[in-house]
Amino acid sequence: MKQIRTTRKRRQWAEPRQAVLKGSPLSYPVPARERYQSALDKLIERMRKEYERELGKLLREFAEDSALSMDANLGSQARILLNKLSAKWQSLFSRNASRITDRMIGQVDSASKASLGASLKKLSGGLTIKTPDMPAGLQDVISASIAENVSLIKSVAVQYHDRISSAVLVSIQTGGQGRATVLEQLREIGGMSERRAKLIARDQTSKITTQMNAERAKSVGMRKFQWLHSGGGAEPRKLHQRLDGQIFSYDDLPVIDERTGERGLPGQLINCR
Repeated sequence: MKQIRTTRKRRQWAEPRQAVLKGSPLSYPVPARERYQSALDKLIERMRKEYERELGKLLREFAEDSALSMDANLGSQARILLNKLSAKWQSLFSRNASRITDRMIGQVDSASKASLGASLKKLSGGLTIKTPDMPAGLQDVISASIAENVSLIKSVAVQYHDRISSAVLVSIQTGGQGRATVLEQLREIGGMSERRAKLIARDQTSKITTQMNAERAKSVGMRKFQWLHSGGGAEPRKLHQRLDGQIFSYDDLPVIDERTGERGLPGQLINCR
């Protein structure tokens, strides 16, 4: 098995003490997460405004024109408009999904290399240890991450449309309380989409960072890692708090979910900080 390089001074200090050599804690790339979320937020905001504008216009026309209300079916016109908006925005999200994902992964990649490089330098006693750009296994990790992120980004538009469509058509069919109520529902659903975008950005940047760090660390001879609990969540997992400070082998990962028995790395589970 490949051994990580260390300075003679570092070895001479560690061996008689049987000390565990540690690097500096690895950090998650907050700027990459924020840019990812910002890109999603901008798309959601544009989509939300168009849905609100066009649906508000349609509802206003029917409310103000009694002849129109008699001669046309509001539900039918709403379905036509909703289908048109759905086609437009699902296409826009699809076209932007790969661009947003590729940029995020590139930024995470650069940040991961820098953070891991600094950690290895401390562990080794000051050596600059170059990690490979694409160690065995990392290409598969990146390909899977790209596919997952593209799918998640596309799903934002689909989920938003489905909720909007349901809210509008139910309101029409049940004789809802009017345009103001429908627009209020649209804003609430828009807020839900923005919160989901935040969760996706945080979860996905965390996962790919963890996986990049692990593959590169193993490639230069790292065999173990220490779990450090950040305390950043409002409702931390009790299990993850108990794992804090413990050392694990990359070949024998700890259980990270007591309910399912799933094993893995820090940052792997959704909402793990």
